[in-house]
Amino acid sequence: MARFFRRYKSTIYGNYRKAYLIDGVLTGVVMSVIIAVRDWLAAKPMATPENYVTEIVLAIGIFWATYHYRKQLPDQKVTLKELMLLGLGIGVVSAVVYGLWTWLNSGVLNPELVDYYNNSRISVMEPAETSAEAKMAVESVKHYTAGDWGFIAGFRSAVMSIIITFFAALLFRTEKGEVVEKKKETK
Repeated sequence: MARFFRRYKSTIYGNYRKAYLIDGVLTGVVMSVIIAVRDWLAAKPMATPENYVTEIVLAIGIFWATYHYRKQLPDQKVTLKELMLLGLGIGVVSAVVYGLWTWLNSGVLNPELVDYYNNSRISVMEPAETSAEAKMAVESVKHYTAGDWGFIAGFRSAVMSIIITFFAALLFRTEKGEVVEKKKETK
């Protein structure tokens, strides 16, 4: 089985943990501010807290951070592994920040948003008359809280960051890891 998987030796050239904490918080705050400004300026808020606007901001944040991180390294050497760790860290931290903002916004600052989100979600579900499962799903959505919407927004952002990170890491890597051959044991 081991011969089907390549083992790579890679070097971490920078401090990606510090970078993903700072850039993750920055990206999460920008996501939150853009949605807040959009909701406060529009006649009605977004139908749900998880949407394509946040994913676009997340993509811009991850691409900018990976590019900026690579530019700060000596000789701009960076591997796919290092950029994947950086991007995933940014995605998780920004998802936590955005999820907490959604919870705070819909739970404390704007409590009527919970009912608005619930009704928006129910309106796109299949009609309740079709099956018992659909009725249960509609009843479940009616009981969503601000914490549920915060978790949904954060989780979707975290999942989308995996996809975005993969493309950013492929685009900005400058070194390929060395393939390490497993030593065969002799008997």
